[in-house]
Amino acid sequence: MRDSLEKWYGLDTPLEVINFNIGMIFFFISYVLCLSASLYLHLGRSYYYVTGLGIMLLTFFIGYAAQSGKYQLSSFAIVVLFELLIFPASYIIDGRFISFSLMYYFLGFLLTVFVQEGRLRTISYILFWVSWISSVIFSYFRLSENDFISFENVNMALDVAVPLTVCALFACSCTMASLRFYTRESEKAEESRRVADDNERSKDVFLMNMSHEIRTPMNAIMSAGEIMLSKDISDDTRMNVHHISNACRALITTLDDLLVFSDDGERNIVMQENEYETGEFLDDIINMISVRLMGMDVKFYVYIDPYIPKKLIGDMIRLRQVFINILNNAVKYTRQGHITLRVVMSDVTQEGMVLHADVTDTGIGIKEEKLPTLFDDFTRVDDDINESLKKEGSGLGLSITKSIVNACGGSIGVKSVYNKGSVFSFDIPQKIADPEPLAKIRDSRDLGVIICDDDVNMKSVLKDTLRAMKIRCTVVENSDEMNAVIKEGIYTHLFITPECLEGSCDLPSLMGANITIVMMKEVDDPNDDSGDARLVKPLSSLNIVKYFEGGHRESEETAKEAEPEERKVIVSGAKALVVEDNMTNLMVAERLLTRMGFEVSTASNGNSALSIAKVMSFDILFIDYMMTGMNGIDTLRAVRKLSSEWAKTVPCIVLTADAHEGAKQMLINAGFDDYLAKPIDMHELEYMVTRYLPGEKLIV
Repeated sequence: MRDSLEKWYGLDTPLEVINFNIGMIFFFISYVLCLSASLYLHLGRSYYYVTGLGIMLLTFFIGYAAQSGKYQLSSFAIVVLFELLIFPASYIIDGRFISFSLMYYFLGFLLTVFVQEGRLRTISYILFWVSWISSVIFSYFRLSENDFISFENVNMALDVAVPLTVCALFACSCTMASLRFYTRESEKAEESRRVADDNERSKDVFLMNMSHEIRTPMNAIMSAGEIMLSKDISDDTRMNVHHISNACRALITTLDDLLVFSDDGERNIVMQENEYETGEFLDDIINMISVRLMGMDVKFYVYIDPYIPKKLIGDMIRLRQVFINILNNAVKYTRQGHITLRVVMSDVTQEGMVLHADVTDTGIGIKEEKLPTLFDDFTRVDDDINESLKKEGSGLGLSITKSIVNACGGSIGVKSVYNKGSVFSFDIPQKIADPEPLAKIRDSRDLGVIICDDDVNMKSVLKDTLRAMKIRCTVVENSDEMNAVIKEGIYTHLFITPECLEGSCDLPSLMGANITIVMMKEVDDPNDDSGDARLVKPLSSLNIVKYFEGGHRESEETAKEAEPEERKVIVSGAKALVVEDNMTNLMVAERLLTRMGFEVSTASNGNSALSIAKVMSFDILFIDYMMTGMNGIDTLRAVRKLSSEWAKTVPCIVLTADAHEGAKQMLINAGFDDYLAKPIDMHELEYMVTRYLPGEKLIV
């Protein structure tokens, strides 16, 4: 019995089923009352036949509802049955002006209110009012024809009190069931909200920990790589270090994608504008993609407008993420052919300009029907040939790229032909910090370049670049043309590939001519002694201006890919304290700061840092946020409470692997002067030092 009640009226039972079952109970109660009244009033056999038919049909529809689950349809059939047949027939047979049957019409009305929805409810309402009003009109005309019917025949108990009580109890029961149901649903919704909040907090903690656990070793790896690159190492070792650094940057980019996606569904990306060197920014991106394409049958071409301002102001980290995501996407889906990066400027004013970039590839392309959803979350390009590509990546790169571009006030678009390739284009406004052209060459009219390369696309891009830099140039197709042009005597340089040089039929005279031979080599080409100088592809205005403005002919030794110069000492007589509980990161940070000229003290925890700070003074502090024992915030507050005057004003930079959008603001609100994310970027570190160190201790 209890199981049946739980099944019919339990908390897990749908509301329409509960109200339907309640309605059937009251219909049967009404039948019992009507039969009792008919016996009392001696209404005759016709009334019993009608009542019996009603009970049979009611039982049938209840069984149909229980078997099929179509409770709304069954309730509609019951309303039609009683409103159009049973109740009118009972009313006519009763023969009194106000019959109890007339009041029971409201049972069908209530069943409609509490069970039915939509079109069925509307039809039921119409049937109720038509049937009820018709019955009232019928009784009015019948009264005028039959004088024996009068109000004296009304039985207040049977005709009014009993049916109204039944209908009221029906309405109250369904209302209470509805309230109980909605209360239960509200509790479930609240519980779901609490669970969702807990999951959200757990997700934030997980992502924060994941960011910390990944960025902390990345900091050690990349910073150690910076130190290695500054040493005198072999070319192979230098290349391997570049591979490691680029792999780390790719991993950090993927991690940043996940963190941006998780920060909030509306992608409220906070932009942090800083001044940056345009050439270094673009050169870093080009080197990363060049190394990734090593060993692939894909050429990489680059055109950089030489008149882009030398220094810009914007969110360099976010802008870099946009470039890397688009270029990585091109690398991923291009198996052969070429990828072309073209960066130009537009809408230039005194204060700002729009950085426009096109990334063209000859990859698999995108189906037309996929283009509208390409920038949605977790969308990947279909590749029917290479199924493994469907499993690569997070599917968030393009989605987050669009969010970043929108946050910058820019725009992004794509054109693609399936199985032929794609062109991604984006525009991002940037402010101008230094309007000097990025790749301006002094006395460019005195220069002339002959281009000899079997790669048609390379010749076209290089010719456009040299002409944009106002350097006279011509393209030759074979050795005869090359030798003829050299004899004209108006060209100073020959840009030639090893393949073309080997095919020259007049190499001795070429080597003896008054012209500089510049070898154009791929990143992974072996070193040799041919030519006077070397330029590494992809050639662009960036490495061309370095060659011509370097003041010397670039030798094999100085042409090493992306080889950095030894960092210059930029401080004198400055002391720094580094607080970090990871010994590897502590050692790396100490070396980086020592190279900059600091006298560095280190502490592995907050208590040790306080002990050192009590006996020594410092010009700048670097404190890790997530440390065992006293965390970075507690350590900072303890330092500020020291009696020494320097401790109250010394710049404090927080080191943290927590890359959440709100992390910086939270830590600055806690009292830190600035935020340095792991892995530590040397340019960011130098920026922090020059910004916060007293001017008299800077030597740059």
